[in-house]
Amino acid sequence: MTRPPAFRILTHESGSRVEIAIHGELDLATTPQLEAEFQRIGGLDGVELAIVDLRNLAFLDSTGLEAIMKFEARSRAKGAEVVVVRGPRAVERLFAVMQLDKKLRIVDDPDELG
Repeated sequence: MTRPPAFRILTHESGSRVEIAIHGELDLATTPQLEAEFQRIGGLDGVELAIVDLRNLAFLDSTGLEAIMKFEARSRAKGAEVVVVRGPRAVERLFAVMQLDKKLRIVDDPDELG
């Protein structure tokens, strides 16, 4: 049995754009780390676009999904856009089941955003 990849968050800030790449399993145990990073990003001045990259996510549960949705709502209220980069099939399926694929802007690759 293989171990899941270690959880980590890689954030890259460039002008008015912030990219947050999430690796490993986003669940009840790791969601507080992501929420703390989202809080930090929410406090940055001048952020117009936040990209949440799920391509390296091995697992996502409802707590992680809720954190992403709350971040999107807070960002939108501040005038910033949140775009999600599509994750693996199991992650994408959760977005579809919850119909969040209709509420969020989801892309296959952050390069699509220019």
